Amino acid sequence: MQVENLTDEQLWRAIARNTNAMSALILRQLELVAVNTISDSIRQAKLRESNAKRIDKLARNYQEYTAELRRRYSLDSEESADLTVSGSDAAMVTAA
Repeated sequence: MQVENLTDEQLWRAIARNTNAMSALILRQLELVAVNTISDSIRQAKLRESNAKRIDKLARNYQEYTAELRRRYSLDSEESADLTVSGSDAAMVTAA
């Protein structure tokens, strides 16, 4: 699904899921580094590579979700700022 089609709530939930998944994968990476047996070296290297790919994908998704939220609310903020300036200009005219 395109991030543009997600609701704000869906975006925030996706960000939370990605954050939890990335945290778990990073912890797993650290655990793999801590184990120092030669027999598991190849298996651990493959797992680390797989985890790194998943972390990269989650990071890209996170960036897409947050960029979409920023895009949505930066427009609202700019419009609000314009209205605030107009409102304060109007107040100054009224006060004069």
